[in-house]
Amino acid sequence: MQKFLLTSLMLIAAIVAVSSCTHSDNDGQVKYVLSDDTPLDTAAAPKLPKGGTVHEMKSRIVDGRLKDIFNDSNHTQLRAAAANGIDPIVDLRSAFYLKRPLVKLHTCKLYYVATMKDSAPYLVPKAANLLKQIATAFADTIVARGGKAYRLRVTSMLRTDYSVAQLQQRNRNATSQSCHRYGTTFDISWSKFDCMDPSYQISQESLKNILAEIIYDFRARGKCYAIFETRQGCFHVTVR
Repeated sequence: MQKFLLTSLMLIAAIVAVSSCTHSDNDGQVKYVLSDDTPLDTAAAPKLPKGGTVHEMKSRIVDGRLKDIFNDSNHTQLRAAAANGIDPIVDLRSAFYLKRPLVKLHTCKLYYVATMKDSAPYLVPKAANLLKQIATAFADTIVARGGKAYRLRVTSMLRTDYSVAQLQQRNRNATSQSCHRYGTTFDISWSKFDCMDPSYQISQESLKNILAEIIYDFRARGKCYAIFETRQGCFHVTVR
C-alpha cells in the first residue's frame, strides 16, 4: 500500500510538471501546486578506492556534545512546522487541496535523496530552499578548507498520517505529532556522505562536525531548529 501511495505521488508530480496544472475553487484561490525541480546530477557517487588516505579537517563547532547543542524540542519544532507548512494530509488524495505548494526534490550535485520507506521527497519551498542553502554551505566549506567535492544525503522528508502510522508499527519511539507531516522538515545523515572526488577523502567524523557547524550557523541566525538524532544517525531540521 505504501509503495502504491508513493508511486501515485510521483505520478501526480509528473503530470503537474507537464501540464502546470493547479486546482482552484470558484473564488480562484489556488489550493495546490506540486512543482517538479529539474535534477542537476543523478549520477551515483563514485566508489572509493581501498586503502586511500583519509584526511582530517578542522571544524568550528562550539564545545559540547552535539546531542546537547542541537536539542530543540519537538513541541518547539511543531509550532514552526504548523506556521510554515502544509496542513497534514491523511492520504495522497488530500494533496489536491493543499493551501501551500510542495516542491519535489531530486538527487543533485548538492545532495543525494535516499530511498525513503516512510516518507516522500517533497518539501514546502521555504524548506527546500533551506536544504539547498545548507548543502551549498557544506560543499563550499569543504572546498574552502582544501577538500574536494562532497554532497549530503537526505534520508527523510514529507510524511502522511498513513506513513507515520506505518513507522510507529516498527518504531515505538516514533510520534504521531511528527514535524515531517507539514513538509517543513528533513533529515540529513551525519553518518554517511557522498565523496564525489575519490582523490581526496575526508573522515566521517570531520564531515559530521563540519555539517554540525553549518547547521549551527543557520540555527543561530534563526533559520531553523535542529535535533541531533543518535539512533537514526541524522540531523532533524525544521525550517523557521
